[in-house]
Amino acid sequence: MLFSTEDCCIQQENEILALEAIYPQDFTYTENDENPSRYEGSLTIQISIPHEIMIYFTGGNNLISDLPLKVRHLPPVKLIFSMPSNYPTEECLQFELECCWMQRDWIRRLEKRLLKIWEEERDVILFRFAEFLQNNTLDYLQVSYPLRIYDDNVGQTTLKALLRTYDQQAKNQDFVNGHFTCGICLEEKHGDKCYRLNSCQHVFCQICLREYFMMLIREGFVIQVKCPDPSCKSQNKLAKEEITEIVGHEMSQRYTELLEKQKLETDPLVTYCPRKICQAPVRKDSAIEKLCVCTKCTFAFCWFCQRTWHGVGVPCAINNIKKVVQEYMVADEATKSMLELRYGTKNMEKLVRDTLEEMESDKWIKSNAQKCPQCETAIEKSMGCNHMLCTRCKTHFCYLCGSWIDPEEPYRHFNVPNSSCNQRLFDGVNVDEFVADDFIFI
Repeated sequence: MLFSTEDCCIQQENEILALEAIYPQDFTYTENDENPSRYEGSLTIQISIPHEIMIYFTGGNNLISDLPLKVRHLPPVKLIFSMPSNYPTEECLQFELECCWMQRDWIRRLEKRLLKIWEEERDVILFRFAEFLQNNTLDYLQVSYPLRIYDDNVGQTTLKALLRTYDQQAKNQDFVNGHFTCGICLEEKHGDKCYRLNSCQHVFCQICLREYFMMLIREGFVIQVKCPDPSCKSQNKLAKEEITEIVGHEMSQRYTELLEKQKLETDPLVTYCPRKICQAPVRKDSAIEKLCVCTKCTFAFCWFCQRTWHGVGVPCAINNIKKVVQEYMVADEATKSMLELRYGTKNMEKLVRDTLEEMESDKWIKSNAQKCPQCETAIEKSMGCNHMLCTRCKTHFCYLCGSWIDPEEPYRHFNVPNSSCNQRLFDGVNVDEFVADDFIFI
């Protein structure tokens, strides 16, 4: 059957219209009636990869020890064509293939295979070419995995970098086009409204994740700024760039400042300048145990007592001796060494001896004396009745209960019914030795 040039032209127009509809983003062409080839253009074809593949690179600047690249997408094949006037009935498309990662012999084999497809069908063929390249390229070339690619590019941008960038862009586009359930509000959202964390790949809607992180930063819980999924096992911290992308520059700056502050507060070698106008963090001098010098205001002070530097051999002033001694008496060896360094070894030994003696004295006084209710002078009674008179302030009081007694009627206190001191004026007294109004005062 013979076809006229006009019939071929109609078939070409129909093929162009069909490809425009099927590949709106990947098909381009130009039309010129004066050229032997009325239509010229190109079609970009994405090659289907069944799974994530590993790629090894050889040649150029690549080394055997270089890490391989794992990708889910490969750059497309570009089919550049022109349509002769008697295409598709008498003559095939004039075409060639371009692909940045394919070996030259792979491209030649594919071009021969496409030409054979036209010879078998002798019809409009661009869609069949695209279908074959998309679904059968890797099988036809008998590509084995891991894929090994020769890269002789010695310029600034290597093939490895190009493939990595393309794969990431393609994954991002897949994400934008997808649908995901937010792990916070549990609603399904379109990909362009979601955010995927780099550390663990968990997905949350942008609004929920931003509000959650901003709340933590405002409240100062910066350690908890991590994946909100309770089942997430990732131990990686979010990068500063990622935090900024989620919450903005201002909140990201606050996050960094609070994180640094908490880090300093947990560092055992860092304190803060005691000057109220400074308060800058200061690291302890490693050469001199007690010395700290503020790098901001140059103030030299003692690490322990936070006062102006008093020299290595001068012990720190003690504000609460009793508390320090109690801490020393129950401390382990490391803490004792620290306290001895701070206050002096001999000084601590003397303070402990004095405190123990004072404690024994207080214990004896508590067991053998009664304090005056007015001036709190400790008074011991060696003999006589329980009506006492303080020699310091002349206050009358009861030795049994320590309460004040009316000097006009001192013995009425011991005759009050239901009182704990009723009829106990001579409690603890040997009556044979008692002499009326005989008092012992201390």
